[in-house]
Amino acid sequence: MKQIGGNRSGKVGVGLAVLLGVLGTLVVGGLWLYGIANATRNEGISREIQLSAQYPSNQNYLSAYVSGFFEQASVAQEARDALSQVLEDAVSGRYDEPSQVGGGTNVNTPLMLAFKSVAEAYPEAGVKELMANFGKLQDYIIAGRAGYRDMQDKLLDQLRSYDTWRKQGIIRNLVLRNFLPSDNLVARIGTNEITGEAARKKMYQIVLTSAAREAYESGTMEPLQVPKDQNKK
Repeated sequence: MKQIGGNRSGKVGVGLAVLLGVLGTLVVGGLWLYGIANATRNEGISREIQLSAQYPSNQNYLSAYVSGFFEQASVAQEARDALSQVLEDAVSGRYDEPSQVGGGTNVNTPLMLAFKSVAEAYPEAGVKELMANFGKLQDYIIAGRAGYRDMQDKLLDQLRSYDTWRKQGIIRNLVLRNFLPSDNLVARIGTNEITGEAARKKMYQIVLTSAAREAYESGTMEPLQVPKDQNKK
């Protein structure tokens, strides 16, 4: 009888040890999974906050570029809208190619012709005086264009890194596909805010000239034309 009781006690002890081992494994596994999930969540939030900050930074750069141009020259208000369009086209690459071999300020480059057309359209707005310093302004535009291109490239690199990180790893992809992008990813445009997946898509829409956008949509592109004088019939 004592032997039978001892066997039962031994079996109970072994069973209890196995149960405790299983519970311990589950606890350790749960803590491990929690640690991974928490670290992944924190990294996702960090990446989204970084993107949310970079997007308005690009907008600020473009705004400062246009504002800085007018600070260098005294131009009447009526010409500013037309010049702003030329500046935004220039910074997004519309006037990259000179119309003659050699380029420079002594030939009719597309950018210079665009400024001339504005000067002709607004003869009293001080644009002619601005043209007298075209070399300095051209340097400003070239630097602004290069700087803004770098800003847009930086944003696109961050977006690509974020998307690659989300999709790498089977477990991470399965866990995150329903949670990221989250509301921490924010695209602010003025007072408007877009969050989550809509914000991610919006951030991929880099600034292009209308001509460049139409060329990508149609697959063809016409030769660049100097803006027409709207005051002439």
